[in-house]
Formats: sequence, C-alpha cells, structure tokens
Amino acid sequence: MTNNINNSTELYPYQERDLNTLFDQLTQAARGSKILYQLPTGGGKTRIFSEIAKWYLTHQQQKVVVLTHRVELSRQTSATLKKMGINTKIINSAVKRLSARTTYDCYVAMVETLRNRIKKSCSIPRI
Repeated sequence: MTNNINNSTELYPYQERDLNTLFDQLTQAARGSKILYQLPTGGGKTRIFSEIAKWYLTHQQQKVVVLTHRVELSRQTSATLKKMGINTKIINSAVKRLSARTTYDCYVAMVETLRNRIKKSCSIPRI
C-alpha cells in the first residue's frame, strides 16, 4: 500500500487496491481535474468515499462536504465518518445557520436541503 489507508477497519482487497489507485491519481492530478469512480450496489461506496474524505482532510487540510439524496444515507454517511474519527455535522432541516468558526471537518447534507439553504441565503461558511 502506498498511501496509508486506515487498516484498523476492514477493507476488501479490491477496495484497498482501488483506494491506492485513487489516491495516486488525486496526488498526481492537475488542479481542477475531475476523477470519476463507480461501484455497483453493495460495493462499499460509503466506505470508499469516507476514506477519500479522510485522505482529503489529511492531505489538503480543507473541509469536506458529502452530499446524499436520502435522510437515511446522510445518517449512514455521518456514522461511518464518525467511526473513522472525522468530526462531522449533518446539515438537515433543523440546521438554519452555521458559524464560520465551527470545528467540524466534514459536513453531510442532502442535496435538496443544501440547495434550499443556499437559495434562502443561509449563512453557510465557505469550506
């Protein structure tokens, strides 16, 4: 392994291989490049993008936003990120304002909820 994948949690060999490839690509990619990765149902997408979020926080020192399309997926995503030690906040219908001084490293939001917050000019800090 070339990029320090967190081995304290179980990853399948294909996930480790794919993550190492993704991390190599992210390291070598020109600024503004786009990388697409897909997995079938049951392939471990939540686990994979949680590892990518952790890598991004560690290597880029910037906050991360993960978008989902269902409440259940927001909860599942937040729980997975928290298990990995990532300080996470769910932006849901109860969250009306976020301070720029929050200590969260990662935000999880449903696409529609975040769109509504932006439309209403909710104060969401640049992350």
